[in-house]
Order: sequence, then structure tokens, then C-alpha cells
Amino acid sequence: MSTLRALKKLVLGETWVLPLGVAAVVCLTALAVKPLAEGNWDRMGGFVLLAGVVAVLLLSVARGARPR
Repeated sequence: MSTLRALKKLVLGETWVLPLGVAAVVCLTALAVKPLAEGNWDRMGGFVLLAGVVAVLLLSVARGARPR
């Protein structure tokens, strides 16, 4: 069983939160581009994406730091 667990960590990484969270942020940002295109999306879009990725990273670190 430990071999399968080690293989899973090698293939998928330590957690599912980070890859799924980043994918969700990118998808939500892509969906928000069209409705917000009339505003200042050209200047603020990158910051919105950056804030989402940082939030996911902080969530992933906080979740990984919890004792089991």
C-alpha cells in the first residue's frame, strides 16, 4: 500500500487542492473576462487572477500544516 501512496504523490503531487484550485481560478477568471470587458479588465484582470492563485496557495499551505 505504501508503494501506491508514494506513486500517487509522485504523479499527483502532495495535494489535490492546489491543482484543482488553480484550475478553478483560471476557469472563473476566463468566464469573468467577457462580462467585465467593458470596465478596466485590461488593467485589473491580472491582479484578480493573482489574488485567486495566492488565495488557493494559502489555503493549500494552511490545509497541509494541520496536524493529522
